Amino acid sequence: SSGINAEYGDYINSILQVLVHIPPLRNFFLIKENYAGNKSGLVQRFGELTRKMWNPKNFKAQVLPHELLQEIQAASDKKFKIGQPADPMDFLQWILNTLHKELGGTRKKGSSIIYQLFQGELSVKTETPHKKKEEGESNEVQDPINTEFTTSTSTLPFLTLSMDLPVTPLFKEEIEKNIIPQVPLYTLLSKFDGKTLHNIITGERKTYIITRLPKYLVMQIRRFNKNNYFFEKNPTIANFPVKNLEMREYTTNEPSVGVTKFDLISCVKHEGTPAKGIYSVYVQNKGNEQWYEIQDLTVKDTIPHLIVVSEAYILVYEQKKE
Repeated sequence: SSGINAEYGDYINSILQVLVHIPPLRNFFLIKENYAGNKSGLVQRFGELTRKMWNPKNFKAQVLPHELLQEIQAASDKKFKIGQPADPMDFLQWILNTLHKELGGTRKKGSSIIYQLFQGELSVKTETPHKKKEEGESNEVQDPINTEFTTSTSTLPFLTLSMDLPVTPLFKEEIEKNIIPQVPLYTLLSKFDGKTLHNIITGERKTYIITRLPKYLVMQIRRFNKNNYFFEKNPTIANFPVKNLEMREYTTNEPSVGVTKFDLISCVKHEGTPAKGIYSVYVQNKGNEQWYEIQDLTVKDTIPHLIVVSEAYILVYEQKKE
């Protein structure tokens, strides 16, 4: 694994490392003919970086991605640029959607390498409230006892899933007294069990269940809460499996769902305060199953035991073979 040299670009570095360590995506971009005629600067520069990083003749332990960074800055209207902090999840969603579009992808399933690897589908059941109307009553008063719900179901394609951590104790003294709170990933995943109701500000209630799993499952553990007054980070540790994540409980269990077992292949973590922290990434080299921790130019061996106790922010799982 090579480090990427880009000052103040820890969030970009982490996501580029995630992407170039996904074997079928890497293999697609290693074969120049797959996108030789493509006019997109982003596609060409991303391919160039992938080929440099996986070139067996590249004896340097670092790669300079300046051309790609310039393309990212231009294509994102300067939303993502070096020297300016940003959220790696925002960047990941942007680069996946942009590469999909630039590679000629449409809304159709599997219409680009991005959709082939990352797109799954959710069934969303929405319950919309309406009051039982008595004669001569207006609709304005909301009485929960007399509220009825109209149910509708829709299908929603996704490239990433996000989950909220439980709220941390209100007073800092409580956090300091206690050990950092922990929660199993399976508890967070109950959002997608098709039964847990989520109340929306509009008064609607929603349930989610997965109808088709992607080959690569990208999950965000939401740690940050930001508004006009404060920027907070939730330090809760999510306990997740490195091998054999079982997703069956969060799917409709139909044949179209696909294989429900997954192994972790990368994890982006955040260390430090919300405003001044650092993003780094754990990636697995599939060739020898060795795990590495990469932070900008620093690449070091690590072990799964250290990954599962980190302040994970983005998890990427690979679907197991049947």
